Amino acid sequence: MNANRKPGIPRRLHLGVWLLTAAFAFCLPAQSTTVMTTISATAADAVFLVDGRSFTGAAAFSWPSGSKHTLEIAAWQYTPSGPTGRYAFQHWTAPVGPLASPSNIVTVTADPGIPWYRADLTTEYTVSLIFFQCDTGPCASPGTIWVNQVAYQQSAVVWLAAGTTVTMEASPNPGFVFTGWSQGPGLAPIYSFVLNAAATVYPLFAVARPIQLLTSPDGFQLLADRALVSAPVTLDWGVATAHTLAPVSPQFDQQGRQWVFRSWSDGGDRNHTYQVPPGPAAISIVAQFVQAVPAVFLTDPTGLSLTVDGLDGASPRFASWGPGESHTVTAPLNQTDSAGGPWAFRQWSSGSAATQTIQVTDAEVATGIRMTAVYDPLSRVRVESNPSGLALAVDGTSCLTPCEVVRAVGSVVHLSAPASIGVSAGVRLDFGSWEGLPAGTFTTVAGYQKVTAHYQWSNLLTLSTSPVGAGSWRISPPTVDGYYPAGSSVSIGIDAASGMRFRQWGQDLSGSANPTTLVMAAPHKVQALLDALPDTPPPPRIANAAGDTPTPAVAPGSIATLFGGNLSDTTASSLADPLPQSLAGVTLVCSGHLPSLLFVSPQQINFQVPGDLQPGKYQLELHRGNSPVILVEFEAARNAPGLLAATHLDGSPINTDFPAQPGETIALYGTGLGPFQPMPVDGFRVPSSPAFAVADTVEVMVQGRTVSPDLSVAAVGMVGVAMVQVRIPEDVDLSIPATVVVEAGDVFSNSLPLPLKQALK
Repeated sequence: MNANRKPGIPRRLHLGVWLLTAAFAFCLPAQSTTVMTTISATAADAVFLVDGRSFTGAAAFSWPSGSKHTLEIAAWQYTPSGPTGRYAFQHWTAPVGPLASPSNIVTVTADPGIPWYRADLTTEYTVSLIFFQCDTGPCASPGTIWVNQVAYQQSAVVWLAAGTTVTMEASPNPGFVFTGWSQGPGLAPIYSFVLNAAATVYPLFAVARPIQLLTSPDGFQLLADRALVSAPVTLDWGVATAHTLAPVSPQFDQQGRQWVFRSWSDGGDRNHTYQVPPGPAAISIVAQFVQAVPAVFLTDPTGLSLTVDGLDGASPRFASWGPGESHTVTAPLNQTDSAGGPWAFRQWSSGSAATQTIQVTDAEVATGIRMTAVYDPLSRVRVESNPSGLALAVDGTSCLTPCEVVRAVGSVVHLSAPASIGVSAGVRLDFGSWEGLPAGTFTTVAGYQKVTAHYQWSNLLTLSTSPVGAGSWRISPPTVDGYYPAGSSVSIGIDAASGMRFRQWGQDLSGSANPTTLVMAAPHKVQALLDALPDTPPPPRIANAAGDTPTPAVAPGSIATLFGGNLSDTTASSLADPLPQSLAGVTLVCSGHLPSLLFVSPQQINFQVPGDLQPGKYQLELHRGNSPVILVEFEAARNAPGLLAATHLDGSPINTDFPAQPGETIALYGTGLGPFQPMPVDGFRVPSSPAFAVADTVEVMVQGRTVSPDLSVAAVGMVGVAMVQVRIPEDVDLSIPATVVVEAGDVFSNSLPLPLKQALK
């Protein structure tokens, strides 16, 4: 119900009356039904009348069908904000559209098909125009203000709809000038804005005074308020208004002679502001010009920089000066041309010093001024290195790259670079080559030259055995001092001494693959751990190449190790692609397959288990020349994981010198994690694409906590090896030693130590 009900009637009584009325309506015949009708206005606070009673908002009525009612609203009414805003009536509207009558007072018939009527209003605001008021005539208005193309000769209040774009244009009457809007954009005579509230606008006019601009000689151009005018010209400027005056200098007369500005008759600066004084009489302002002296300044060679009256610029430089003026020109003592070549100042063509003051004379009007700065060429040599910041020597003097050397043309320069530069423990830079100029000594030529010393990062590989002297190393490629180019791969193998047997790697390598490969992304230390052979060789057995693992079985496609005695006559290894099936006279046979061989020695053979074996027990045959065939039984299982190594993503090993950090993503290398999808071809190195994903679920345990890896695939460039990338938890406990274990298909691998250290903040 509407809040504007009659006072004094209890709310519950109203409800009872409504219920009785509704009940009664159900009992009446169809022709006596009531109609619920809502009356409102588009402005919620606008007042309207229904049958002589006033309402605001939305008023609901229950009228007998067919009854007549009067709707009324004022043609306009002020908004709550006051007399600067009002609602203007447009028309009454029903669901079918505006009513036929445009009147603000209409009579309607209660009709079930018309549930509402609405008074459509527009909001209007005042635009107060204040500039001139004539209370008693006759009056001389200073001008006309057009508001949306309606002219106003004096101050006025204009009502316009909210949201209207208001465009005002000022037009001064004779004897006046328009000087701007109090809130508008400068002197622009047109001013526009969107009307979202009542606005007050002040057009500004001033009494005009004629200002005559002249030049001597006559007919030259000037700038008045930054606009180009030709003298003589008369402008109407408002009294007390400010205007800018400036000459156009130099310029030519009709005979082709050049003239330059000298002075203003009002004593103002070359570019100055002129304030129009009071008074009606015309004022003349004269710009005095004198015939110009053309001046040109050159350099030899052309294009070098010169400074004329404090302004720098490339030659040739041109100027037009008046007789009696004083000007300064400077030739820099040393400068560089656009190609980078250095030059040294010798003299001006007049024989003067590098900086000189020129007094312009009347005689030079006919001859002009022409001067050339003569330069001698120099040689500029830029010495760089890769990487930068290295100490080289130029003519025996230290040069921290990049550095530059300037010499006379034809000078002999001696360059030298150290063969090696130590950077840190186990890291150094090795000289590679010179680029740009001959190495050692060269003769300078005119212009710019550049020479670069290229260096290669190298890392130290330190090898040891435990016990000392327990074996001899096989390193490929060999090196004189143990340093290798950063990022290069080194094959590392060891031959056990008599009575010794290789067990596994230590320090920056892990596992028992022999030989193995190490990427020299950083300095590395590698130790070979060997054991003394027992008097009686142990029986041959087959195990995971990673060493002792929780399961004695090996997985199809994995790398396995055959341990025993008298397995071969010599030691040999292969990095061929594909791997050989016969090495050092040794061939293996398993279930009709010839397994691929990586390493053969008297006590150990590393080979790839055939990838298509089904889980079960098998027998491996070792054939070696005329020696008896050695038979070894082993069990194949779908999953028999073994961890070989843990590295940083750059390939460097994780050890106590280079520990992993919480939150770091590391790489785990292992074998026997199960089949891949798809299966790589036995004996061939895994290509970079497609990715050969581990088929079974892989989980990683760090300090006993299960972590899902980011990636589990066959290791690219290897045979029978899987690579697992996993992120170490941020909240790992650094107070206890950490280990890492891989679980593949519910089978656990061996455990590897995982040195951890918090990163420095």
